[in-house]
Amino acid sequence: MSYSMRINLRPFALSLGIISIGISPPVLSQEPKLALEAFEKGNYFDALKIYEILVEKNPEVLDYQIKTGLIYLRTNIDPPQSLEYLLAAENLGKMPADHLLDIATAYTYHLQYDRAMDYVGKFEENGKINKKNIDYLARLKANFAAAQDLLLYPVAVSFENLGPEVNSMYPDYHPFISKDEQLLIFTSRRKIKPGAKPEFDGYFPSDIFSAANNGIAFTNTTRLDNKVNTDFDEQCVGLTNSGDTLFFYVDNITTFGDIYISKLQKGGYGLPIKLEPTINSAAVESACSVSQDGSIMLFSSDRPGGQGNLDIWTIRKEPSTGQWGAPQNLGAEINTPLNEDFPTLSGDGQTLYFCSEGHPGMGGYDLFFSAFDSLSRNWTTPQNIGYPVNTPANEKSISWNETGDIAYITAFREDGYGDLDIYRIVYEDLNTVDPAVFLINLITADGGNTLEKVQIQVKNQFEELIGQYYPNSITDRYMIALYPGKYFLNIDVDGYAPYNEVIVVNDSHIRQDQNVKIIKLKK
Repeated sequence: MSYSMRINLRPFALSLGIISIGISPPVLSQEPKLALEAFEKGNYFDALKIYEILVEKNPEVLDYQIKTGLIYLRTNIDPPQSLEYLLAAENLGKMPADHLLDIATAYTYHLQYDRAMDYVGKFEENGKINKKNIDYLARLKANFAAAQDLLLYPVAVSFENLGPEVNSMYPDYHPFISKDEQLLIFTSRRKIKPGAKPEFDGYFPSDIFSAANNGIAFTNTTRLDNKVNTDFDEQCVGLTNSGDTLFFYVDNITTFGDIYISKLQKGGYGLPIKLEPTINSAAVESACSVSQDGSIMLFSSDRPGGQGNLDIWTIRKEPSTGQWGAPQNLGAEINTPLNEDFPTLSGDGQTLYFCSEGHPGMGGYDLFFSAFDSLSRNWTTPQNIGYPVNTPANEKSISWNETGDIAYITAFREDGYGDLDIYRIVYEDLNTVDPAVFLINLITADGGNTLEKVQIQVKNQFEELIGQYYPNSITDRYMIALYPGKYFLNIDVDGYAPYNEVIVVNDSHIRQDQNVKIIKLKK
């Protein structure tokens, strides 16, 4: 199963035919049928070559404008450019109403979430709401509302591209580092051998690579040998704190949807071993993380018994036998009916990082974190990791150093080398002496936030009142400052059900600078 990503090769790379099925543009420009076939197969590289020519020659053809816009929207070629083509299609008239939601999504790549919300309204005015899309509409609205708050309070981080020693013109993604930052493991779909042929989507098979830190930068990027990599797809999905054990996902003719491990030896990583049947099942297991002492594993799976699609599960080793016990779903606090994936534990095991497309965020997959409540032994309500780490695109994995002030992520940015690149992000002005600041926005099921008679209280773990809070007269948000510890948040609003949440504040909240919480009230 190849990484579900937005596809990108810079326009100049496309024109040179770096990835191509070998048909020249002049021939393709006269064959809309071939363009459609490439589009429907997911080979957007060749489809775009043809559609750009067709749009230039026949701008009045609705389908050409729509398809070109969708290609830009679904890939990393230039997602913001999708808006130009989709608006052109709308101006031609008779555009199917479903594409109003594509225009809404295209506006998010310009960070214009108010305009995105306008187009959701246009879609609703067209009377196109039905059982199939009502949940999707609700998710869009929740994301657009969340994104507007997240944009108001960006996280103070700097981005450092790891450079051409690591990144290439092809997708480079899923970085995992040892906690001392000496070892980097990542996945790439770069071309390895001269004459190699891409897969059906125009990409080469994914392989796992390593790079070493020389004290200044990561260098000596090397493809792991054939004990790990094959002619098919392998992707790194986890790494122990020391880097001595690699977890990876395999997709080939005989294996699909399972996690393997490979242990570091003198000559490199050794032969892969498939994780036990208590972890790998008949369903898909896609990523995992192990505690420092190796006694707890968190993994993602779409097995039955969860909230829906990929969920995050936990499993513990039995002290008496050293064998893995029965897996447990982390429940509705963490998991949603959509996908949650790439669980990653902090060095001390007290914070869980993961990606979700179900919790409100900037759009697509966002990164979240949850603090562990040692008394109830539950993970607390997830917190969005914030903009600009999260964007309208898909943010799926994150890997932290030992001190938690530096992380490695995948991103598509202007200074990249092509497609997805690996970045080192540094949290600036980290001061653990200050309290964590929470900015709370209360909304209703219909997206409104005009409320009467609101009472917000915070108590500590001894049930002692810490404070009562009132909205800012300008922003209508509630600001709460809390030092590390356990708290109980209680919200009472006339006409709505009481809202109660356990908040365990740790260094991850302090690092955020501003912790944006969007709380949807229920009747």
